[in-house]
Amino acid sequence: MDFKLNHIGVLCQDQEKSLKCYLESLGCQLTSRWFNRSLLDLAFVGVGNDVTLELVGRPFLGYEEEHLARHGYSINHISFLVEDAEAAFTELTARGVEVAWSPINVIGLRQCGFRDPDGLLFEVYSHLDPAMPLAGPDLGGHRQGTDLRLDHISILTHDLRRSQRFYSDILGLRTVYEYLADDGGFIFLADPCFDAKTHPFLLEIIGPPNLEPREVEILQKHGACYDHLAFAADDARGAWQIALGRGAKNMADPVDGYGLCIAWLRDADGNDVEIMSTIPAQLVEDSLKSGQPYDGMALSGGEQ
Repeated sequence: MDFKLNHIGVLCQDQEKSLKCYLESLGCQLTSRWFNRSLLDLAFVGVGNDVTLELVGRPFLGYEEEHLARHGYSINHISFLVEDAEAAFTELTARGVEVAWSPINVIGLRQCGFRDPDGLLFEVYSHLDPAMPLAGPDLGGHRQGTDLRLDHISILTHDLRRSQRFYSDILGLRTVYEYLADDGGFIFLADPCFDAKTHPFLLEIIGPPNLEPREVEILQKHGACYDHLAFAADDARGAWQIALGRGAKNMADPVDGYGLCIAWLRDADGNDVEIMSTIPAQLVEDSLKSGQPYDGMALSGGEQ
């Protein structure tokens, strides 16, 4: 069964402010929204591929309130699209994956919840009516220059290899890029549905040793967590400057590292948002074909 990264859930203190940040400062598109005064308030936004951010406003569900008490307004979960959520539930429970909730129907979806070895929440869902899928962003036109594209979601963990084995062995993701020393650093994984035009989205896993100071601090303070969201652009410096001009909050000015240009912003809820140079999709596709991840240490000359 193919598990396709589909959306990322973010708990919002003020959903309107969060929407303004992603729509106006980062150039995202509002793809769908549900509002029920006593049940849920969801807004989906995205840009550059078919993956979206699910901005979740109050009232929160029980597991969301639990997350809020531990981590504040931050990234709550990732969600995978499958052909049949019931079959996926049977498969994952048979393999011993911790269940967060059993299959239920929500806004035209059949979904269930699980936790990875670090206790991080992920959803699995399928459409009740395949003719009415959850909407994604408009993919028309070629993105270039300072145009941003939602690029990846990052996990920070105490045990990189354990997390890698879970997402590879259980969910079928494949490592396509790694920057490691002494089994620490970061890796990027692609799901089985990676496509350079419509689905160029990755999962990053970061783990010790050789962490950056901000990563050491976060791991000590919060433990394993969904660490940050990342957007990519051919001209990362220019994209960062445009976002600042549109009201985004600066976190760190652009620097050159890992063979890329990297800058940082904060969204309306204080989540770290990375703006980075684009990793060529061809590199990912070549890695998938060869079965060997690219060595980022060698590609960048070992420079951080």
